[in-house]
Amino acid sequence: MAIKISPRVVSSDGKVEVSMEEFKKWLKKFDDNRDGKINAEELREAIRATGGRFSKLKANRVLKSVDSNSDGFVDEREMNKLVVFAQKQFGLRIVFD
Repeated sequence: MAIKISPRVVSSDGKVEVSMEEFKKWLKKFDDNRDGKINAEELREAIRATGGRFSKLKANRVLKSVDSNSDGFVDEREMNKLVVFAQKQFGLRIVFD
């Protein structure tokens, strides 16, 4: 699975390097209601856009694991937890600006 971000820098371990800002910008494309938060369905759409299979159940599980305040969304404060998931799931190296 790959996130389509240009230009792509590949690290020595074969992971695509993207900045945190690039990752957030890519993720915002799936924020359908433009509330600045990602819900389970938006997360599912984002992952499916990379070519991966992602069930509603799995999206809900991932969301629950990163949603610190249990409001049903990933917001700015919870983004670092989503980054950990994305680095494992997508083979990314997300570089903090």
